This record gives sequence, C-alpha cells and structure tokens, in this order.
Amino acid sequence: MGGKNKQRTKGNVRPSSSGRAADLLARESGVVPGFVGFGVSTSSDPGYVPAVQGAEEIDNQVDADFRMVLRKLSKRDAVTKLKAVQEFGAMCQERQPDVVKGVLPYWPRIYCRISMDHDRRVREATQQAFEQLVLKVKRNLAPYLKSIMGHWLISQCDTYSPAASAASAAFQAAFPLNKQPEAISFCKDEVLNVLQDNLLKETADTLSDPHSVPEEEREAKFIRLLTSSLLALKRLLSILPEQDRELLKERLTQLITQGKFWKYSKHKTPQIRGAFFELIATMCAHTPQLIQAEAARACSAVLLSIDDTDPVVLPPLWEAVLHILSCVDNCWTHVSARKGVMPKLWVLLKEGGRGLATSLHPNMLPFISKLPAEVTQPNLEFSRTFLTSVIQGLSSDRAKSSPSESAAIIFATMECLRFIILQNVGDEQEQRNIQNMLISEQLLPLIDRALGNPSLQTGPLFPQVSDMLLSWEKRAVGKEAPTFQRLLSDFWEGLGRLCTTYVDCEEAERTALEGIASLLQIMHNPNSASKQTKKKKTVKICFTDREERGQGEEPPMESPALEEQHYPLRNGHLLDLVCQLAELNMLYVSKRESERHLRFLSQLLRVFPSPQVFQVLLRPEEMKPEMGPELRPLAENAAVHFLLQRVTIWLKQDDRKDTDFLVDMVFSSLQCCFCSFWFRLWKVWLRPSPWPRRPAVSCLSLSSVLILLKRNGVALDGLCCLRPNKPTADFVRNHWFNILLKWYIEGT
Repeated sequence: MGGKNKQRTKGNVRPSSSGRAADLLARESGVVPGFVGFGVSTSSDPGYVPAVQGAEEIDNQVDADFRMVLRKLSKRDAVTKLKAVQEFGAMCQERQPDVVKGVLPYWPRIYCRISMDHDRRVREATQQAFEQLVLKVKRNLAPYLKSIMGHWLISQCDTYSPAASAASAAFQAAFPLNKQPEAISFCKDEVLNVLQDNLLKETADTLSDPHSVPEEEREAKFIRLLTSSLLALKRLLSILPEQDRELLKERLTQLITQGKFWKYSKHKTPQIRGAFFELIATMCAHTPQLIQAEAARACSAVLLSIDDTDPVVLPPLWEAVLHILSCVDNCWTHVSARKGVMPKLWVLLKEGGRGLATSLHPNMLPFISKLPAEVTQPNLEFSRTFLTSVIQGLSSDRAKSSPSESAAIIFATMECLRFIILQNVGDEQEQRNIQNMLISEQLLPLIDRALGNPSLQTGPLFPQVSDMLLSWEKRAVGKEAPTFQRLLSDFWEGLGRLCTTYVDCEEAERTALEGIASLLQIMHNPNSASKQTKKKKTVKICFTDREERGQGEEPPMESPALEEQHYPLRNGHLLDLVCQLAELNMLYVSKRESERHLRFLSQLLRVFPSPQVFQVLLRPEEMKPEMGPELRPLAENAAVHFLLQRVTIWLKQDDRKDTDFLVDMVFSSLQCCFCSFWFRLWKVWLRPSPWPRRPAVSCLSLSSVLILLKRNGVALDGLCCLRPNKPTADFVRNHWFNILLKWYIEGT
C-alpha cells in the first residue's frame, strides 16, 4: 500500500513486470513473444497477414519511432489512435524510403483493423496516412497487396464519404487508372474471400468484443461493414475484365445461392437494402447468367420491393427493376404482376411517389416500355389506370408544395402518354378507344386542372403539350396521317370547348383566363416558355478611356438582337381558336363592360396581332368610315379601325386608372398595321437615341395613325408616360413608339 515510500532500484534499470514475464516465458517455452500490438500466431494459417516471427527481427527492421507509433495504434482509445495514425502519416512523409519500408510487413494487419474502426475520424486519417505510405514505398507495396486489397476496396466504399474519398485517393496514388483493373485482378481471390466472409459469416459479436464494446457500437460497425462489402463487391465486378469475372463465376455462384444473401433485400437498414439493389443491378449488367440462374429469387427480391420509398433505397431499387426486366426474359412467371407488383405501383403513383417523384417518375417510361403484353392486357384499362394514377399524384401535398416534384410528374405523364399513343396508332376499334381515352380522359382534364392552378401554368405542361402537337403535325402527312389528323381534330375540338367554358362566363376566373392566354402564347411561340424561366444575364460593364472615343463622343450602343426563331403550329386550328375566343370575349367587353375580359383581350392581341383576329372584333359597319386621302392606304386595315373606334374610347374614359393593358392594345394594333418584313427591319436597323436618325418606311404609316389618335382626342403626351422605357423583350418596339410620340408632340 505504501507505494510512494517504497525504495526504487538505483538507476531505475529494473525491468517492468511485463518485461520480466516475457523473459520468463521465453526461457521456459523457447518462444520469443511477438511485437506489442500484433500478437503471435502458432497456427499454420496466418490469416490475412503474416504472423510476426520475433522481437529481435522486428527491432532490426522497424525504426524506434515507428515502433512507438505502432504501439499506440493498438490502443482502444479513439483519440490516441487518431493522433497515432496522424503521426504515422507524418513520419511516412518525412522519413527516408528505406526506413518506411521496414514497416510494411506489419502494416497489413494494422490497416485491416483500424480501417474498420468505429470512429470515422480514425478511418479517414488511416486512409490519408496510407496514401503517404504508398507515395513513399511505391512498388515495394506489391508483396503485401493481397493482404490489404480486400479491406482497401471496402474502405473505398465507406459510408463516410471523406474516408471513402481518402481511400480512393490512396488507390489512385498507387495505381494509374489504366493499371487499376490489373491490380484488382491480381488480388481477386483474396478480395472475394474477405467479402464472402463479411456477407455470410461475420456477425456484430464476431466483429467486436461483446464484453468491452457497447451493443449499439457493435451493431453500427456491422451494418457499415455489410453496406461497404456489398458496394465493394459491386465495384469488384465493375472493374474486373470479363475473363476474370468468368474465373470467379463458380465462387460467385456459391455466394448468391445462399439464402442469407437474398435476405439483405428485406434488411431493416435502408443502407444495406440500397447497396444490395446496386449490386443486383451490376450483376445483371456484368454477370447476367448468374442472375438468370437465380431468376426466381432475384425477381421476387426486386419486383416485390417496388413500393420501398426510402430515399436511400428507391434510386438503386428502380435501377435494379429495369435491369431485371431486361435481363430475365420470363421474370413475370416468378411473380404475379396483377396481385404482387402493379397494385403497389398504383398506390405509390397516386401518392405522388411519397415525396420522391424526381427519382421515381423518370423511370416510368422505360418501365412501361419493357412490360410484355400479358401484363398490359387489356391495353385500354391498363393505360387508363396507369395515367390516372400518375396524374392523381399531382394532388399530393409534396407535389403541391414542390415545383420540382410537380414537374417530374408532368414530364412522366406526357412522356408516357405520347408513348402509349405511338404504340396504338391505327384505325382498329381498340386503338381508337385508347386514343379517345387519352385525349378526353387524360390530356384535356390535365389541362383543365392547370388552368385553375398558377403553379402548373408556369411548369412544363404547356410546353410539353405544344411539343406534342408539333410532333403530331409532322406525322399527319405520312403513312400515319389519318390517325394523327384525327387526334389533332379531337384535341382542338376539346380544347375549344374547354376554353369556351371559362371565357363564356360573366364572372370568369382571372387565373383561368391568364392560363388560357399563356397556353395559347406557348403554342404560338414555344420559346416564350423558356424566356419566363430564363435567369437574368449578368450585366457586363466595360470601362473605356475617354481619349480613345474622342471628346464628347458617346460610347456605342449595341444593336438589338433578333428574336429567337420559333416554330408555330402550321395548321389553322390555333388561329381559329383565338378568333373564336376573341369574338366571344368581345361580347362581354361591349355589352357588359367586363374588365376581366378586356384584359384577356389585350393578352390575346399582344400574342396574336393578326388581321383575322381584329376582323372578328368589329362589326361590318365599323369598317366603313371614310378617311382622308393621307390615310386611305390604311382604310382596309381592321387594326386601324379597332384602334380608332374601340381603343381610343377606352383610353378616354375618365374613371379608368389602369391603362397599361390598353397601351398594349395600341402596340398590337400598330404591329398589325406594318408589314412584317418592315417591322422586323425597323427593330433591327434603328438604334435607340433621343431622335430618329433615319426615317423608316413604317414611320409614315405610324405618323398617320398618330394623327388619327390626336384627332380623336387621345392625350398623346399622357400615353407616352403610360409606357415607361423598360428593358423588356419588347424594348425596341416600346422605346421607339415613345420616341416617335415625343417627336410628334414636340415637332408638329
């Protein structure tokens, strides 16, 4: 008990009790104890690393500082191990190669243990230290590769990304990209030994001491090891050349015939399930004969898990689903599509993918394209159920709140609808029933839903519909012309009824009217949809020396660019619908003075400043008032009469406060007045400036119209203020109109 008063040996040269015990053991048994932290193996099987032969040999090979660090690496304390492995990496970087090479015989066993450590910081530092060791010893690592490669490959699939990245960096430092398959091939048998043991033999209690390691830590380490081993096997099959995969075929067969292997598809941990499905997809791609031999288990494990919506599992699961459908020809003989698979899919789609539409729905088109006829019969009911379920997903809470989720559902709907139509082109009764169902029960109700939902109006639905119509029009002139002409006719007829329902109402919903205008605009100019979501370009400012330009000279201004080319619908259905809606809309404007309908009319005219549209807005007697000789060339233009007899009256109303949309009507009328060719030249040739530098052909007509406006009592100076000079897509048109108005007011 009185330890502190006990007399010490002089010089403190007496060996410690552990040292005396080692000497005694050596004298009695004739066996020299192994190096601290490694232990001695007397069996003939050294495991994954060679056993240490003796202390004298170690002392001769390992530097004293390295011996101290290696002792610390055997400690249980995480902080001690972390500092030790960091010190080991620093020493590998600083010491000479001959000194570092002395550690190589003892490094594999240490690496295989601490690379699986529970502390993620230790695992990351281990890989970083290993990279320094690799850079120092280089080719001298070759004799020890087979002892290390299994755990090295597992470490590259570590669930902790920094540790996995560090292991990959060490691997790339050791082997160039073109040499990596050769290195893996050299160690393929040893790697597969490690992976098979991890997947089939190891448990949480065999990996860690149950008496000293808490259960939670043991379980976490085991789950991480299983996940990394499944991913490492996937990586092994992906990297190995085909001939080496053939050599491993028998051993891989032993693995996948085990029931324990297939139970990983139902494991309670999502990471393990996700890694399992990644492995199955890779095996379908690289070793399809193995999956085909176990088709019953593979199809059941994958296809019956189709409703697994864990975010970690769903992407690899659907990758495996598509690979199984391609790899196993008779996969539906092993599972029941009607009872076991499709009902789960319908529920999942109706719920919008449970918040994972961006991952789930892009797989729908390849999925239905791989389904055989026995699964999709009867085609009408299958197509109706499938598309109804997909569209119903738009009602889910996640789809309502997330534009990306909603967009994914819309894209999947339109892709699958177009695919089903192409699969049912023809004039047979069943095909015509499917075509009618797709238009009347799916597409038009979807557009109807969008007209009442602003978020859907700004999504991809309208551009997708426009793109589909353009595709149908291209096909309406070939061998399939009757089918697509009928589809176009049915669509436009149904769309006309739908739009008329919203417009032919005194209390028309403003959201619906704006949706109709947006749909028609995108159909007329598909590029307008991309402009709405296009990010603002970064403004570049260039400073130039005043001396280079000359005193008082203004910097040159860029000419306005031409509008992007667009491809409007070629047939007359679109313009006919616009004229129909404009004429109906005008009744509510004229007789009931509906402000909502007047704004809607302004939106229509802004997109369609066509003489046909202006013609339906006027009665025949309104086209006959006489004009002076200077305005006679404009007498036949309906836009001029509409401007003078309608717009001017609305502009002069005293109680009207918001006239911005009426100014849009003025611009639309003027645009209709000018020849399209000269109107484009006008926008390109003339540069914005305080004064028109050169007269344009259209300026004379514009001046004539301005004279009419002034004679009708329109306050032109006020009109200038109503249209401020904004840097919008219509900058040139608006800017020049304001300039000419100002020029006319000040100069006449």
